[in-house]
Amino acid sequence: MDKIILSSLSESDIRNLVKEGVMEVLSNGDFKQSSKQEPEYVDIDGASRILMKSKQNIYTLVGKRQVPYYKQGKKLYFKSEELLKWLGQGRRKTVDEIRHGTDEFLARKGKFSRTG
Repeated sequence: MDKIILSSLSESDIRNLVKEGVMEVLSNGDFKQSSKQEPEYVDIDGASRILMKSKQNIYTLVGKRQVPYYKQGKKLYFKSEELLKWLGQGRRKTVDEIRHGTDEFLARKGKFSRTG
């Protein structure tokens, strides 16, 4: 945005400038939704909510060291960001993605070309 001297603008001009600025920030995604954002560290209840798993299931994952966690004394803590990243690592390819990858691999090897 350009620098503008506000004293020479009318109230409606200022409102429009503010509205344009807000719209620009929203369209660029340059903001954080603090009201809906999870805290950086959560306890077992927070981890259960984020992963949509029972507390017992979370304790089992911790015992097997399959989920990232922190321990302070007897209490477990989890970073929300790490839990979401861990959850995303479990993504499986669709049948179409597997077929496409296979077709690309075989085409590079010059052995096969699927039609349709």
